[in-house]
Amino acid sequence: MKICYSGPKNLHTERWVTFFAHRGHEVHLIVDEPVAYEGVIVHSLDLKQEKSIGYFVRKLKGLKRALREIRPDLLHTHYITGEGYVSALAGFHPYVVSIWGNDIYLRPHTRFEEKWFTRFVLKRADLITADSHDQIDAAVRLGADRRKGRVIQWGVDLDTFRPTDGEEVRARLGIGTAPLVLSQRKFLPMYHIDVILHAFTDILRTLPDANMIITGSGVYEEDIRSLVARLELEPRVHFTGYVPYDQLPAYISAADVSVSVPSSDGTAMTLLEAMACGTPLIVSDLPSNREWIQDGVNGFVVPVGDRAKLADRLLTLLADPPLRERFRAYNLSLVRRRANRNVHMELMEAIYAALIEGQPIPDHPVEPDALASG
Repeated sequence: MKICYSGPKNLHTERWVTFFAHRGHEVHLIVDEPVAYEGVIVHSLDLKQEKSIGYFVRKLKGLKRALREIRPDLLHTHYITGEGYVSALAGFHPYVVSIWGNDIYLRPHTRFEEKWFTRFVLKRADLITADSHDQIDAAVRLGADRRKGRVIQWGVDLDTFRPTDGEEVRARLGIGTAPLVLSQRKFLPMYHIDVILHAFTDILRTLPDANMIITGSGVYEEDIRSLVARLELEPRVHFTGYVPYDQLPAYISAADVSVSVPSSDGTAMTLLEAMACGTPLIVSDLPSNREWIQDGVNGFVVPVGDRAKLADRLLTLLADPPLRERFRAYNLSLVRRRANRNVHMELMEAIYAALIEGQPIPDHPVEPDALASG
């Protein structure tokens, strides 16, 4: 197949397009700025992203020109906002669009134009993929045809993300056998790193030797570091900076618990990666999270922004090794059943073939409508 993608410069995009390139397909990627992805033919539009009519007009012209040159069998756009608007206007079919999260949960509800264009994209698409059933439901509420929706996980590379010896990480950071909390989310307000830090401060009264690793990054990093200093947490909170992909499993496995408490989210890669490494999770009470974590069964679910509840659940998990082991065993089984990257990408490959040939779109043979039992 000759597959053409458009989407943001992002690790998610890279993982998706390189998978199909390695499968032997002719893969093209249309992007604003040059990137180099193994096996992928990149078409840079040489544009600096900006919010202006002129930018979108230039992007649309560039996309149409590239599509005429490539003559692909199919166009697949990642992220509805911006990228999806332009691809839908190009009028190419078969046309697939993948929801990422904010593009269905937040952006359509900020301005009339955003909602109109989101609906336009959803109606133009021949297939809509998302990483949670809740995202498909959100798309349907905006006018999408449910029959076009499929839950396709980004998935986890289970050869890379598996329970690993984290002792070297602990030793290097001087943590030893102390209780260890992990936060992997970006330094953005929606991820509530400040709430995690305040809850961590609370648990130090009971567990004074506890430590925390933060592997995230983002534009608000200075604010987060300043908060750590104000709370006098510097000896206990370890900022790692960027961690290479193949080294992440060691950091995740080193932790006793991973925390992810955003106010809006789909199925986060950090959630699936923690499950695959056997690290118990505390997550915020969001529909997409509840598709994976059932409170008290295979993790804990806490209200968004609830510092006291988060601290309480942290103390419970850190003080109860058998409970952590129970969550660990459940999640290892669940993630292997439902989030194997190869399984989901092979299904996507079959869907591409069906769209190109005008055949019915296949369903996932194992993806349930709700949390499966462990």
